[in-house]
Amino acid sequence: MANGEVGNQDPAQDHTAIGDELYALVGDQDDLQTLELAIGHYNAALTEDVPDSQRSRSDQLLKLGIALSRRFDLVGDTPDLDVALDCHRVAIDLQAPDSSDVPIMRAKYARMLMKRFEHRLSKSDLNLAIEEYSCISDQDDPAHAAWLVSLADALVTRFSHQGNITDLSQAILLYESVVNFDPSNALTSVLGNLSLAHFFRYQQEGDAPDLTSSIAYSTEALDKISPEDQNRSILLNNVGNGLLFRFKKLGSTEDLEQAIKFYSTVLELCPVGHKGRLHALSNLASAIMTRYELQASLADLEISLGYFREALGICSRNHPDRSSMLDNFATTLRKRFQRTGDIVDLETAIENHYEALQFFPPSHPHRSDTLCSLGNALQSRFAFQGDPDDLDAAVDKYNEALRLRSPTHPDRADLLINLANVTYKLFIEQGNPHNLDLCIQYYSEALKFSPEGHRRWMLFNNFASFLVTRFLYRKNPKDLDWALELSAYALELRGRGEYGISSLEVLANAKGLKYELEGDPAILQAAFQHLDEARGMCNPGHPSLLEIWKKYAQIHLRAYSKAPQSTYHLEEAFRYFKLASTHVSGGSLPKFRVALLWVKEAEIHHHSSALDAHQTALSILDRHVTTKPSVESRHRTVREYAASLAVDAASCALRLGQVTLAVEMLEHGRGLLWTYLAHFRTPLDGLESAGEHGRHLAAEFRRLSPLLEDAACDAVTEERLQNYRRLLREWDSVVDRIRLVDGFGDFLLAPTFSKLKEAAKNGPVIITNASRYSCDALIVHHDHDPIHIPLTDINTSDIFRLSSQFREFTTNTSIHSGECSRERRLTELLRQIWDAVVFPVVKRLESSLHLPKGSRIWWCPTGRFNSIPLHAAAPFRKGEKGLPNHYISSYTSTLSALLRCQKPRHALNNRNPPQLLTIGQAAPAGGFAELGTVDQELDSLQSMLLPIIPVTRMTGESATHAESLRAIRSSAWVHLACHGKQDVNRPLKSCFAMSDGPLTLLDIVHAPSDSAQCSEFAFLSACHTAAGDRTAPDEVVHLAAAMQFAGFRGVVGTMWAVDDTVVVNMVSGVLRRPPRKITRRTEF
Repeated sequence: MANGEVGNQDPAQDHTAIGDELYALVGDQDDLQTLELAIGHYNAALTEDVPDSQRSRSDQLLKLGIALSRRFDLVGDTPDLDVALDCHRVAIDLQAPDSSDVPIMRAKYARMLMKRFEHRLSKSDLNLAIEEYSCISDQDDPAHAAWLVSLADALVTRFSHQGNITDLSQAILLYESVVNFDPSNALTSVLGNLSLAHFFRYQQEGDAPDLTSSIAYSTEALDKISPEDQNRSILLNNVGNGLLFRFKKLGSTEDLEQAIKFYSTVLELCPVGHKGRLHALSNLASAIMTRYELQASLADLEISLGYFREALGICSRNHPDRSSMLDNFATTLRKRFQRTGDIVDLETAIENHYEALQFFPPSHPHRSDTLCSLGNALQSRFAFQGDPDDLDAAVDKYNEALRLRSPTHPDRADLLINLANVTYKLFIEQGNPHNLDLCIQYYSEALKFSPEGHRRWMLFNNFASFLVTRFLYRKNPKDLDWALELSAYALELRGRGEYGISSLEVLANAKGLKYELEGDPAILQAAFQHLDEARGMCNPGHPSLLEIWKKYAQIHLRAYSKAPQSTYHLEEAFRYFKLASTHVSGGSLPKFRVALLWVKEAEIHHHSSALDAHQTALSILDRHVTTKPSVESRHRTVREYAASLAVDAASCALRLGQVTLAVEMLEHGRGLLWTYLAHFRTPLDGLESAGEHGRHLAAEFRRLSPLLEDAACDAVTEERLQNYRRLLREWDSVVDRIRLVDGFGDFLLAPTFSKLKEAAKNGPVIITNASRYSCDALIVHHDHDPIHIPLTDINTSDIFRLSSQFREFTTNTSIHSGECSRERRLTELLRQIWDAVVFPVVKRLESSLHLPKGSRIWWCPTGRFNSIPLHAAAPFRKGEKGLPNHYISSYTSTLSALLRCQKPRHALNNRNPPQLLTIGQAAPAGGFAELGTVDQELDSLQSMLLPIIPVTRMTGESATHAESLRAIRSSAWVHLACHGKQDVNRPLKSCFAMSDGPLTLLDIVHAPSDSAQCSEFAFLSACHTAAGDRTAPDEVVHLAAAMQFAGFRGVVGTMWAVDDTVVVNMVSGVLRRPPRKITRRTEF
């Protein structure tokens, strides 16, 4: 009755009292139903319209807030937490400012804010929580120790998300103040957190005292707890972290083994399903990986990978530690790639690093680590495949990481080493000696920051290697002596383990150069002994063998230069060149570079292996170009590494009398872009008739080919790059299986001469080859062996001069005082071509093939011959006739291109002639000058052809990029009258200028293959449509070639800029006598 009487007098207090009783019953049982009743009474107390003091109402709000927070813990409904926080905020505001209860109320409010931060990761919640906790941070009362620890925990949390080192230092001071209240009774949890904070600060600043303190506090905490304590694994892990990093700083292997022991114990305490297993796996894997770097045990590498793989498997997509798991797994995969050469490991590593980077905002403390790891992986892929984009991307990643790392950062030395390595590669690519000096400067700076740890040997080793390179460039003996000293020191630090291979290579190379300088046989013997020792450490497929074989070859050549009377060293050199170029692992680019070196030395020494060297280089190039992810990167690769490889290889074959092989080599190594893209449009009729298996393979090939062609023509991003390489692996697998089908053993392989000669079935093809070693002409006829004509009266310098003079003649129309007329200058140039090149060919066509006058011939020029008008050559002497009076000339880029044009197609309707599409664009977008004769040209064309040939006209605003491309794809005959632009730096961006923008070469190439069935003839009345790329002329990358690849059997183009009036006259001349009846395409 008494309680009832009180309730009737004060309902709010009554509800509060009942709520308190109910909340007490909830206890540790997590009774949600009872908790709901308590919350109901607390709400009722607040809604009663009873006069109440602010303090009383504040107490009621606190109780409701605590109960709602408890319900959030049980149910996870975030509005409960939001209301609870509002209740606490209002309760605090209702208190008197000087109330002694306010600090504790604010601390509880802060704790609740931290709870919401953990749920939503709101920066404002975290910052406000720290502000609220700080209200008691200046008090020395031990009773407040728990809140000071909470404040320190919040500061560490903010550091981990925002990277402010001040937060970490403040947290350490707070933890230490709590421990100092009563050191003998310090809580193990506080000691553990203090240990971790010191460890985090060491990672940022690299101060050894932090590392010592971290180990000491964790060890002290371990001594205070029982073996069954659930926090034991955390403390063991902290000690392991400290020992591992102390090993990295000071190099004591005892620390490393002890760290692995601690981490192994932690893993035993965290069975499958345990919440701590993720970090236990990751830490143990990292420690074992560190031991692998020390001892190079393949077993350690595989064990580490297994642990990282399991850790990544149990780490969900939204797990906060997924980024570090991805990074660690990726780094280990890259290490295995370096050991085995498996490119799939490296591709997966790069993909994982990019994914990890997405988790780290620019200010995140771990972002610089991921950037460095990604830069390392990109460098490795560049070394393997040679794509300059990877090198540029690595430089960007390292520079961003350097901006994020302070001068005192413990890993700054590693970053400087990475920058030095990538700068050295830039020197190799670009030849700028400033990059080499900069590289050595980075290494000198890194040496100052580098601790006396287990990786210092690598710094000395690489530094020595770069000094050797500078010696080769500048011939300063001091660089060589310095390199010998550093490489010897590196070997002493590293010992004779797996990682000693690199040190032995560098030392051997330096001693080989020292022998060449001084001639001491003992130094030569020592160089070979170092290589023998390095070779003994490698299994037969080890990637390092490639570099070892190369060093053997180079040192043998140096030995031969000192004692040329014996051929032993010479023969050994070329034996090792072959071993290196054909090694089973090591990457296509390193092998290709060795093969080029083999070619160079074999030609210099007139060695019998020269032809083998050329063939090996061509074979590697073919595969290397295929790995490039875009048509632009493939073209760039050829331009930078192999612009003259095919013509030099053919010259070698011709000098050895192997004419048929010369033709095959020219076809194998030229026009690689068009050959590659043509693979995706290969007809498969024969394969489909080879049963169900054949039909399945044909379907797979057709499915993958357009996807791969689209990927190859897309702009390159990392995501598209991964997609391209995945598709390429699938496509290669299908091609390999097709070759196992009877009759398809040579599917998509380089064609033999027996197939190539069919290109000459409508007339002989004359290949003109311009090599630094010889100039030659080859006549290919479908009924005869190829005929070789040495062009002894001309060399590559002459051809370069003639090419330059023609270019100057066509671009410079002024007549300088004292010079001959333009006509006389032109006739003199054409006369030189006739005498040195064309006349010897005409004589053989008449004498050996008895080719009738007026016959059709095709010119297939190589190298600089591509920019010379062979078809116009003539003697311009009285009584002598030029080439146009003998034969009708056409051009083809390769024999394969001519074969593609000759393939049978669907029959055209012979009763109705095809329409002619004319596209005229006199005023295009893009800043081009207006063309004044476009309409006149199209009018003239239309008047000559109508009514025999229907003409469709597209001009002005209607001649857009999209409409012009659509019309070209659906027309048999096309005439384009517009501006043409040859992009010198990016030939694949060459274009026709339309009303709304450029119609590029790649747009034309991308034409659907089915449209090629109706395409017959294209007249390109525009400048530079057949000019090509002067730096890689054998790739024949120009607009005329693109139109031919898109399916047009015949294309008329221009090799330079042409005058508008001349174009009109030329068109009139070509079409002056249009046929009265159209029956075959050849009549046009």
